[in-house]
Amino acid sequence: MKKAAISTIVLLVLFSIAIGGCLQPEEGETNTNQIKITDSAGRNLTIEQPVEKVVTLTGDSAEVTRALAATDKIVGKSMFMTGEYWSNLSNVSVVGSSMTGANVEKIVEINPDVVITYTAFNEDLEDELKPFNITVLRLDFYKSQTMKTEIEKLGKVLDKEEQAQELINFYDKYEQRITEKVENIPSDERVDVYVEGLHKYDTASSDSGWHQQIVLAGGNNIAADLEKERPDVSSEWVLEQDPDAVVKVTGDALGYSIENNTLAKNLKEGMENRSGWKTLSATKNDRIYLVSNELISGLRYPVGTAYVAKNLYPDRFQDLDPNEIHKKYLQEFQGIEYEGRWFYPSK
Repeated sequence: MKKAAISTIVLLVLFSIAIGGCLQPEEGETNTNQIKITDSAGRNLTIEQPVEKVVTLTGDSAEVTRALAATDKIVGKSMFMTGEYWSNLSNVSVVGSSMTGANVEKIVEINPDVVITYTAFNEDLEDELKPFNITVLRLDFYKSQTMKTEIEKLGKVLDKEEQAQELINFYDKYEQRITEKVENIPSDERVDVYVEGLHKYDTASSDSGWHQQIVLAGGNNIAADLEKERPDVSSEWVLEQDPDAVVKVTGDALGYSIENNTLAKNLKEGMENRSGWKTLSATKNDRIYLVSNELISGLRYPVGTAYVAKNLYPDRFQDLDPNEIHKKYLQEFQGIEYEGRWFYPSK
């Protein structure tokens, strides 16, 4: 009886040692956790933790990553992330972009944990990176209606949930200030706005992030009911609509590296001199505005909304200082000083 008991104990000890040995990580490995999220493409993902290396195929995702104090995790970037604004990432490898296509070979060489891209581009990227166990995370970061949810998700992926909440609180604070005033604007006093993209007569319907910003700022988007997210219109169509104001998006005349308003002034004058535009209400009342494409959508949309609201309704937003809001954002969430020209002309 005693021998049987001893034999049983010995077997249990040996079994425990064997199981324990199987559970021990091999040399160079660490125990990891997993998180489950649904990205903006509706895909259910399981992501190993911790995430240490990230490729950002979009400037929007890189800006959020930097805002969450996770710049050190970025090991690959979009080809469009150039200039002083991205100087602290100048040594990071360029791996193509979401818009022009990813350099899959370079990404595999870098071997990140996660690659972040837009929902509507790089359709084959998952299949191309799956053999290398690289996760593709699709988050847009340019639509105001999904921005906060996406920030929360990236905060979870990067283990930066506290920083994500701080960024969301910043959004809520200034959105609320603007919304409270906009809600009191009667419908017959709202400004009809034609928003134009980087190219002539490239506008935005209600499906676009640009539309959301105009609405948040209290404007009526005259192209809201058009088909497609970014429809093309004609000069005749704009003249027929006769908007009260024009908001022109520019990537060259305004931005972080722009030191004066010369380019913006020239662009505005060129628009005023378009055929027939002298008769527009927006032209006659000097209400053609230029805004940097970095503010019209993307992570800084609350800043852009403040600029637009201030200029559409200067009497209602006398206490709103878009430059101070922008300065606060850049210093606190991007770790850089306020520079450049962002909106022209500005109240």
